[in-house]
Amino acid sequence: MSEIFISHAVADSHLAKLLLDFMKKGMGVPQDSIFCSSVDGHNIPLAEDFNAYIKNQMELGAAWVQSSKSLPIVVPPVAFDVVTKTLGLKQAWKIDATKGLIDLKNLIQSSVSSLEKRSEHVWEEKRAQWGADLKKALSKLQQATKVDAATHKEALSQIKESEDEIERLREALTRAKDRYEELAKLKDKKEVAALEKNEPGNQNVETQFEELIEAVKNTRPSGYKVVDKHIILDHYGRAGTIDWYGYKEEFQDARKYGLLAADSDHVDWSRNKVKVFVNAIKAVEEFLASEEGSKWRKQQDDEVPTDPDDLEFWEYYLEI
Repeated sequence: MSEIFISHAVADSHLAKLLLDFMKKGMGVPQDSIFCSSVDGHNIPLAEDFNAYIKNQMELGAAWVQSSKSLPIVVPPVAFDVVTKTLGLKQAWKIDATKGLIDLKNLIQSSVSSLEKRSEHVWEEKRAQWGADLKKALSKLQQATKVDAATHKEALSQIKESEDEIERLREALTRAKDRYEELAKLKDKKEVAALEKNEPGNQNVETQFEELIEAVKNTRPSGYKVVDKHIILDHYGRAGTIDWYGYKEEFQDARKYGLLAADSDHVDWSRNKVKVFVNAIKAVEEFLASEEGSKWRKQQDDEVPTDPDDLEFWEYYLEI
């Protein structure tokens, strides 16, 4: 059974190992006499039940009743007087108090039944090494941050306001979920879609789409619907042969104003007016491929076209 039980905060695990090594190398405490859950070789063996092992090692209930010795160790930046006030008359050891090492050694000698022999030379060497190693370890600890009472009070007030706001948002979310569950039960999908479209967030999505479509309308490069359709189809690589017999005048004007290539039925994509038009179309495509676009699609009736690579989509929204 372990005779020394080291309990510590997670942040102090490196200090616990440092102390454990000092007790073994400088004071001769056998390895089996020390239990420390964070140090390999001194923790709970594999496959052991945590609660049962701790109980067997320390016989906690009996030990506490019998008032077995315990030593609180004060680690900076915690002040010594803070710990002693908390523990009452219980004596504590300030870990960086060099003079306290002799008292620690005496306590170990009176508490551990069988110590390995260490000479005074070894003790002095390990004590000096402890002081150097401890100084390095303490320098790496996070320092305490102090604030005045007014700042602390203001911080608590802000936390309270944040908690209240979170609670309000939770309640609003619960109400919204309940409402949408009720909407989902409605049989008339058109009524549901119309109601969802009027939600504040969804109205914004609808406005975005309408503005993008308006931009396409304003950048149409020709005054002829048939020519604009041809440009859109050519953008998607699906333009057919031009019906010169039925639309000779329209396409002659398109060629005259540089919208068509001089030697083919394809669009002259080098023209700025064509680039502006297609860029506006691409903006619509990007919107429909986004999360906002997905919301917009869900709001539309089944008979409304929502695929931009379908000519019907542009005929519907550009009225061409």
